[in-house]
Amino acid sequence: MTSTAVGGPAVEAVPPPRRPPPSGTLLAFVLLICAVLASMTILHPGYADFLAGDRDRAGDLNDYLRGVIRESGGTGAFLKGGPRGGCDSGDDRTSAGILVSYAILAVATASYYWFRSGRRARRRGVRPLNAERFPALHAEVDRLVSGVERARGVTVLVDFLDSGVNGVTFGRVGRRHVVLSRGLIRLHEGTEEDRAAFRAVVLHELAHLRNRDVDITMVTLALLRCFTVLILAPRMLGDLLALVFVADGTGFFAAALLDALVLAGVVLAARSVVLRTREFQADARVVEWLGDPAPLLRAFALAGSEPVAARRRGPWTGRWGRLTRTHPSFAERASCLADRAQLMHQGFGFAFVVGFCLPAAWDPVASATAQIRAGGGIRGWWPTELITFLIALVLFLTVVRAALHRQGDPASAPSRTPFRAGIAVGVVAGYAVAPSTVVDHLMLPGLSVAAQVSGWCAVALLCLLLTLWCQFLADCWARPLDHGRRPRARATALGLVVAVAVAGNASAVFALPWQIAMGRFLDERLAALPEPLHAAVWTQYVVATKLMHPGWLVGAAVVLLGVPLAGILRDRRLARYMVPAGPPVPPPRRSRAAVLGVAALATACFPPLQTWWAHQRQVEFLAHSAVLAPLTLLVAVGTVTGGLARSRRPVWAAGSVLACGLLLAVPLVLFTGEPGLLRLWSVLVGTGVEGALVGTLATVVLSHPGRAAAPRPPG
Repeated sequence: MTSTAVGGPAVEAVPPPRRPPPSGTLLAFVLLICAVLASMTILHPGYADFLAGDRDRAGDLNDYLRGVIRESGGTGAFLKGGPRGGCDSGDDRTSAGILVSYAILAVATASYYWFRSGRRARRRGVRPLNAERFPALHAEVDRLVSGVERARGVTVLVDFLDSGVNGVTFGRVGRRHVVLSRGLIRLHEGTEEDRAAFRAVVLHELAHLRNRDVDITMVTLALLRCFTVLILAPRMLGDLLALVFVADGTGFFAAALLDALVLAGVVLAARSVVLRTREFQADARVVEWLGDPAPLLRAFALAGSEPVAARRRGPWTGRWGRLTRTHPSFAERASCLADRAQLMHQGFGFAFVVGFCLPAAWDPVASATAQIRAGGGIRGWWPTELITFLIALVLFLTVVRAALHRQGDPASAPSRTPFRAGIAVGVVAGYAVAPSTVVDHLMLPGLSVAAQVSGWCAVALLCLLLTLWCQFLADCWARPLDHGRRPRARATALGLVVAVAVAGNASAVFALPWQIAMGRFLDERLAALPEPLHAAVWTQYVVATKLMHPGWLVGAAVVLLGVPLAGILRDRRLARYMVPAGPPVPPPRRSRAAVLGVAALATACFPPLQTWWAHQRQVEFLAHSAVLAPLTLLVAVGTVTGGLARSRRPVWAAGSVLACGLLLAVPLVLFTGEPGLLRLWSVLVGTGVEGALVGTLATVVLSHPGRAAAPRPPG
């Protein structure tokens, strides 16, 4: 698309570069929807329960649960000998209340978007651009509008009361408006540089139409305003009144208020990501059209020179403002024009929201008290797998965008540490403000806080490993996606594979906290262990048990190793037709003898140290051969895999270790045929696979070298 006019510069002077799939604004918008859906189970107001039929029932499910546990003699006795069917929650109106809240929010958001999206056009001082009064200006704007796809038919307005250099794009389907300020119009009457800045600002507003983010912006603003007025404010007001007037509810309602504040902050951070990302995307589109960032930088300088009210900000106030503000600063936008890293890479805040939404979505159906309740509730309809699927898809496509930028310019790419830390911290924070944190303690006397936190950390570690693997997979496929045909379709297909795999196995991961917390009541040997070790032992057992199943083992190998291997093979095929940017730098190779020696030393030292420690802690079952043998194999395989993968391809290292283990174990089983040995072999294989995968991901992906930039082939 190139549009020129007599005496005017081209709207697009250079062909647009290959754009990464997909839009960062769309990904942030999907994440915002997931955050609102996940928070509604906690924040739905009391009037929704009233509309759903909650009319001050005589009996309360929570009181009934407390009574049953008290009559059973405590939490442990209840879990061991209590009713297997759980406690009937068929009269619980929480599920219907959440559905009523969804309906109210959806109707209010749709109404606000349809009827209020154009209210700015009816403000005082806003008038349509008059062709008779401003003929040259009208002709220039028409030329710019006609050259931008999806901008034809837009109504151009002028705000005569705004003296700043501003522009706004808004509206709904069928009615699009662009408002130009009086100060912006004055630029059109100035020097050539000022007129170029005027065109850059107008094109920035038209770029929002071209990027299809106007509806996303309007829905985001409508959703947040309706959510605050109809959901958040009534719920917090009710909790505050209950905190003041309910005598024995201080702890519960104080925690509920804190949860509401944290959830509101998370939703505001998600909104900020959406609105800030759209600004970066529009700036990048303008530079593509003009071929030069100078006019836009001139506009930033003029807009930034306007006097503003000075406000003193403390360190925490400044951080909160950076997290929740809707527009990036002019300095950030200028730096993004010079370096697309801010456009392509998401930081701690985005990753925190991703991690936060996962436990918030799973807690209503995977907490300890949710396992006890039977009949009714939200377990039958709550779309946990759907929310998990969307979040996993957003996570992978986000790291794909970052990998594409890193593949083209690895030197300017920011560190991945804030993104990884945001995922882990977000998971822990999501559990910390979940209802089960308080409700489980009220319902289940004797529940250990340390056991709860250990379960959260176990899930956070697994989510961190998932993030590492997604980044590794994106690195393997970066060049094939960048130079192949239909990159968006391929990236989406890879994202669907990741999302299906994550959603299909998320129930086992997010069941770990309640299993770890309840395991201390059901097994005295587990109760004797320190809480972090108990969480580690149970997590290792669950993963190894999964990998013992042949179908699960093959599926894990195909997804975790086969998909990256396909990207590596495709990358090598493309590398044959490209001229390297410089002489190849071979990775540092470690001696195989050194790696095997360290693995042998670790394997020899682990059993006696484990046995001594188990006797010292009086947990002799951990020194039994059935437990000691898999753990020793885990140490050996993890050490070998980590050592080899630092100097060779990770997939090669993991495949080599797995192949050696199978070659040594299969003949043993075929010749002996003993059922007990077959069972032990399956345990060893499951643990060995676990060790290979964990060792590979933990020690290799952290130091995966970036590829040097290679020139694209002509055409």
